[in-house]
Amino acid sequence: MFTSKQVSELFGGNEGRQVLDYCTKLGYGSREYFVNGAWTQDRQGQIRGFRFNIEAIHPTVEALAGIWRYIKEKSVQPPEKPDKVLEQLARALFIPEKLRIFSPWGPRYYKETPRIEEGDPEVRTIREMKEVLNIIKGSGFTIDFLLMPADLYGTEVNNFASDFVREYFQWVGEWACKELGTEVTVKPWSAIRNEQIRRYDDLRTEIDKNFKRWVKEGEYRTAVGVARRFSPERAEESARRYCIERLAEGNIISEVYDPIKVSLVKKEKDVLDGPLKRVYIIRNRKPWMGGE
Repeated sequence: MFTSKQVSELFGGNEGRQVLDYCTKLGYGSREYFVNGAWTQDRQGQIRGFRFNIEAIHPTVEALAGIWRYIKEKSVQPPEKPDKVLEQLARALFIPEKLRIFSPWGPRYYKETPRIEEGDPEVRTIREMKEVLNIIKGSGFTIDFLLMPADLYGTEVNNFASDFVREYFQWVGEWACKELGTEVTVKPWSAIRNEQIRRYDDLRTEIDKNFKRWVKEGEYRTAVGVARRFSPERAEESARRYCIERLAEGNIISEVYDPIKVSLVKKEKDVLDGPLKRVYIIRNRKPWMGGE
C-alpha cells in the first residue's frame, strides 16, 4: 500500500500520484478510500484519505519510479509534457510495449569534410546516447529508437550540397549502428516525408495559409536571424520554409510514431515541435555544429 505522500517521495514529486492514477485507470492496481473508519474501493460517504493498492505490480512501479528519477536528475532542462512522458513510460512497462524514442540530427555545419572520426563531437553524442539507452533498458524497457537525419533542412532550407549532406548522414548512420546496434533505426526526414506525402502536403498548405496562427512573431524573427547566417539574401523565405517544415515534421512524427523525443538541442530551439513529448537529458548537444 502506498499513501499519496509515499508515492510522491518515490517519484520525487506529485507526478507519481498522477501516473499511478493513470495506471489504475488501465487496470493495474487500485485506489482505496478511507470511508467511515475503514478502507474500501467504494467512494460513497465522507472520504478521509486514499491510498494505492499496488501489491501485485510493486516491482514494476519501483522500476518506473527509478527511471523517472534518473530522467529528472539527468535533465539539462525540464521535460516538455512530463505527464505524457510518464504515461508512455508506464505503458511500456505495464502492457508491455516498446518504448519509442526519437532524436532528429542536423546536417554538419562546422567542418568542410563529411567524414566523422574518433574524437569528433558526433561520436561523443552517440556514445552518451548509448549510455542513456543502456540505463533505460536496465530498468526493464524494450527500446525502439528512431534516429532521424534532417537531410532536407540542409538541402532545401540552407542550400547545402546534396552530396555532402548525404555522405555526412551515411557516416552518422554507420557510427550509430556501430555503437547502438540493432536498437537503432536510422531513417532520414526525406524518407518519412515521402511516405506521408499526402499528410505533409495538407499540413504544409494549412500552415502556410494560416502562418501567423501557427507561428508566433518572435519565433519567426528568431528563425530569420538564424537563416541570415546561411542565406542572407533570402533569409525571410528560408525562415518561413523552415518554420513550416518543423511544424509539419513535429505533427507527422507524433501522429505516426508517437515517441518520446530525446532532444539534442536547447529547449528554446524546439518551440516548433507541436505535440511532441520531449526530454532534455543529453549533455553533448548539437554535435553537427561542433557541440555546445
